[in-house]
Amino acid sequence: MKKLRFLVSLTTNDNDYQIEQAQSAEQMARKLGVEARIIYADNDAITQSTQILKEIQSDDEAQRPNAIVFEPVGGTALPQVARAAASAGIGWAVLNRDANYVPELRRTSPAPVFT
Repeated sequence: MKKLRFLVSLTTNDNDYQIEQAQSAEQMARKLGVEARIIYADNDAITQSTQILKEIQSDDEAQRPNAIVFEPVGGTALPQVARAAASAGIGWAVLNRDANYVPELRRTSPAPVFT
């Protein structure tokens, strides 16, 4: 069976809370026997959007994540990126933000979507 891959996108690595989130994600991944890759957006929403889209659109399907867990940098929770993930069958989880598009994606996505 293929090992599940999670992409965890956090806002910055200059913040104790974000560092703790990354450590917790890595610890839980080890405990569950899944792969978690942590990326940081350097407090830039465009960087975050670009980083996540690059993962979703990866030509190497073996490297594409099964799910994306992220804390949005900006005021939006990247609705277009969420739709791209859902269309690709990639799970989507938004941390610490309400995302008004979640109910719609839950109805249409084969993968889990939650906040």
